[in-house]
Amino acid sequence: MKNPFYIRELPFDAPFCNREKEINELVRHGKNRMNVILYSPRRFGKTSLAKRAMSVLSKEMTTTIYMDFMGTTSIDEIAERIAVKTYQYTYAKENLFKKVTRIFSSWRPVLRPDPETGLNITVESVPGRRGRIILEETLQSLGKFSSEAEKGCYIVFDEFQEITEIKDSITIEGIMRSEIQQHNKISYLFIGSRRRVLLDMFNQKKRPFYQSGINYSLNPLNTDILSKFLVEQFHLGNKICPDEIAQKISERVHGYPYYVQKIAYFIYELSGKKITENDYYNAFKLLLESEKPLFEVMIQSLAGQQIALLVALAKEPTGVPFSAAYMSKHQLGSIGGVQGAIKKLISLDYIEKSQNIFSIVDPIFATWLTLL
Repeated sequence: MKNPFYIRELPFDAPFCNREKEINELVRHGKNRMNVILYSPRRFGKTSLAKRAMSVLSKEMTTTIYMDFMGTTSIDEIAERIAVKTYQYTYAKENLFKKVTRIFSSWRPVLRPDPETGLNITVESVPGRRGRIILEETLQSLGKFSSEAEKGCYIVFDEFQEITEIKDSITIEGIMRSEIQQHNKISYLFIGSRRRVLLDMFNQKKRPFYQSGINYSLNPLNTDILSKFLVEQFHLGNKICPDEIAQKISERVHGYPYYVQKIAYFIYELSGKKITENDYYNAFKLLLESEKPLFEVMIQSLAGQQIALLVALAKEPTGVPFSAAYMSKHQLGSIGGVQGAIKKLISLDYIEKSQNIFSIVDPIFATWLTLL
């Protein structure tokens, strides 16, 4: 039988564990034209959740457009991504496509045959349009397009915090906020996995986006509900998963949706009719091996003291990282260095402080770090 678990973005028709409340709330905010800041650690299923909400809203004739800002390097590229995604969304609807072509006067659509998708849609800017001007005009065009949509638009900006990495990012934030606040028929969903960076954008008084949306934290999946979900999914795949193993999986990955799916996928491939403890342990080893290249990339640009602090917190979460005993035990160097390391690692969302305890955000990353 087909493996019932996924290690990529979940298809719309795939079982979705215990997010009905979140989907319903995002849909309600969308209908109310409220902007929402959706944040969580990476691999919590934010994108899949957003696309589920988009699917519900699109069935009610709301125009829904998804844009990913990961890897953006310039103000021009931000404007280009907004334009190209709008063209791509409307291409299948001839009247809408003509409308976008008329409204987005700073961009011309470029259509080329593609052997895989059938058609590749990109854009070219008109001569003389660059920088601040083209971003302003593109956002104004988006606003005009939405004003002509009967039931408005729902627009998702994924990894929105990445614009802070661009030169003169505060200016970019200012331009976007100035235009977006005039979009009365658009509900924006701003998504980010670098939580501290994203939340600072919307909660620091001197930032342009200050208090311009509802902060919405996506929490880990409930481990008891998740365990029942695992048992059911294995059953659908014609395998028996004992309750205690399902519970062990859920608790070991701390309710992370991505890791739950991945370790369950490996278990399904390794196991016979009935899942055993040995299947669980072998699958966990495969999980660590498969994540190793990513984890190595995560630390390769870090300073030695930052890596040392990560390893220390993986082995021993603490509320007193500056104590002489803790620093000596883990050879962390100076207090100033530890302070700088904490600031850097929080901005990357590698560590967090919860209930006055510093710890590693990603439980599988933490396990890998203890093996260094």
